[in-house]
Amino acid sequence: MKLFLKILLIVLWVSLAAGAIVLMSFANQNHDSKNCTGVDVILDYAGSEPMLTVSDIKQQLFSSFGKMETHKLMELDLERIQSFIRKNPYVDIANAHTSIEGKLVIDIRQCKPVVRIITLDGQNFYLDENGRLIPANPDYPVRVVVASGNIEIPQGIGKTIFDKLKKNTDASEKMQVLFNIQALANRMKYDSVMNALVEQIYVRPNGKMLLATKAGSHLVEFGDTTDTKEKIDNLKAFYKYGLTKTGWKKYRLINLTYKNQIVCTK
Repeated sequence: MKLFLKILLIVLWVSLAAGAIVLMSFANQNHDSKNCTGVDVILDYAGSEPMLTVSDIKQQLFSSFGKMETHKLMELDLERIQSFIRKNPYVDIANAHTSIEGKLVIDIRQCKPVVRIITLDGQNFYLDENGRLIPANPDYPVRVVVASGNIEIPQGIGKTIFDKLKKNTDASEKMQVLFNIQALANRMKYDSVMNALVEQIYVRPNGKMLLATKAGSHLVEFGDTTDTKEKIDNLKAFYKYGLTKTGWKKYRLINLTYKNQIVCTK
């Protein structure tokens, strides 16, 4: 008798599970057969200034896919839509799905620029926190530190500066300049003092970096990215305990390239 009840209970649970699966399958089929009722774009600017808008995304979708409301939900190629949105140079992450209400929902995270690049030949780009090169759009300026001077963009750079390149000396030197700029700008972006203080990075012909600040009339010889954290800590300490006493205009150049010391030139 106990065995019979046990078998009966198992059969009952299996039947309930199968019924639930059938109902869910029917509900999904019913949902997918509905017409799309609209498009919702959820845009996360990641704490940065806008480089694109919801209207931009909707217009791009309409130009490439037509009016979504003319399609059934099952006809929407979500993978293709995601791939299309991800090709936008200002988009970091994009995911598409449909809602219970029958809408196409697109979640987007915008790239987060950390530095604006002005090359030797006058091209303008942004570098984001992941090393992605982003074209500058005059309609959507972003307030970040500017890097100029001896900067060139190598051919075949890929999606980010960290993508593999064909190995040649010229490209490697150009890439090292971009690596150094991105590494320094990324660190300064998340340092409240340096982010507020530095307004420009100038790259010398030898690839070393010179910083122009908003404080006083001096320049900061930063060099390369060797011991970056130590250099920044030393500079902030010098500002706090040195220049606040001597005055911000006493020195013309503050040199951080020497190990464990700061050399100042009047």
